[in-house]
Amino acid sequence: MNIGKLIPTVFAALVLAVTPFLSLDAQAQSSSGAYDIDRNISGTTKPYPVNISGLSGEALKILQFDLEVGGCDIVSKDNADYLVTASNKENIIGKLTDKTSSIRFFNRSYKNGTTRTQVHALAADIIKALTGADSIFGMKIAYCINTATDKNEIYIADFDGSNPHKLTNDGSMIRGLTWGPDNESLFFCSYRAGNPDIYRQDLRTGKRTRIAGYLGLNTSPAISPDGKKIAMILSKGGSPDLYVANIDGTNLKQLTHTKGDESSPCWSPDGTKICFSSRQSGASRLYVIPAAGGQMKQLKTSGVGSATEPDWSPDGKSIAFTTTTRSSFQICVVPSQGGVVEVLAEGASPNWASNSRTLIFSKKSGKKSSLVMLDVPTKKSKIIGSVTGSATQPCWTR
Repeated sequence: MNIGKLIPTVFAALVLAVTPFLSLDAQAQSSSGAYDIDRNISGTTKPYPVNISGLSGEALKILQFDLEVGGCDIVSKDNADYLVTASNKENIIGKLTDKTSSIRFFNRSYKNGTTRTQVHALAADIIKALTGADSIFGMKIAYCINTATDKNEIYIADFDGSNPHKLTNDGSMIRGLTWGPDNESLFFCSYRAGNPDIYRQDLRTGKRTRIAGYLGLNTSPAISPDGKKIAMILSKGGSPDLYVANIDGTNLKQLTHTKGDESSPCWSPDGTKICFSSRQSGASRLYVIPAAGGQMKQLKTSGVGSATEPDWSPDGKSIAFTTTTRSSFQICVVPSQGGVVEVLAEGASPNWASNSRTLIFSKKSGKKSSLVMLDVPTKKSKIIGSVTGSATQPCWTR
């Protein structure tokens, strides 16, 4: 279940244009639930206007959903710039052309797997041809479902919330959820033993190992891109500080020595730096420090008063984070070197998909929190309606 992080280029779309009639093996996907589209956020980049013909029923619904997640608007033929012509008699056959049908990007037959599998494969080819980005349709998400006040459990599901699987039965508070190396484990903080400790749970065997169980706070695990190191927040020395250790918790090294309550570390894609939140200056701000140790430097986030829960995009260009207003939490993004902040949507706990284009986060409405996917360039967002219950702390496979 290792998810690659190759960032395709525009050249890939040109290659597709001259290689028609190729077949593509599809990866297994399963049924999804109902979805609500939120069009109240005005985009800064125009979505790709696409018309679909030849499909009906569940196949059409799946393709429409996938394309909207990828940054497309489904429109009438008269208003479309791109035409998808497909059929699903014995298997899915799909063709993507421009609106005049003079430019054919591809014409492919999808023969492996179920109809759902084949539709996801078609959608992936369309998204790559239009945006140059790999799709997220083969990824999985982990998240927490609140079961009571200060109690939640971990679930794993397909990218769209289908096929949910309950992983834990701790009956306590769980925080700081993240995927381990090769997506074969999950790391998180649980209060199951009475103290906030960091655990690693093997998804193949179900075995759970305590990584950090020092007196006081042990939380916010973050795994390095090479899977060999773990950053975490420990209060063993007094106030919560940033530490780095081997993936099994050995060879512990303290990186910060402040009284500012550090939190939520994340790694740069090259593994040389760590971004985190600190209250060293009073309000929560973002800081960057060398992963090997050194001086922490504040990251400029012009336009917002606070900054927490940073997440570094896999392409290294941006850092998403949460800011707090008087009435709500907001998802923001800033260049990784710092600068002017762009507010994207209401919500908290943002996490980048491997395409560096799609964010998943939680959004609270009343007493319930829902999971939302956001296509950052177009600002189109979708509530994952198939995730039932109050869901928080979502994260993509690596």
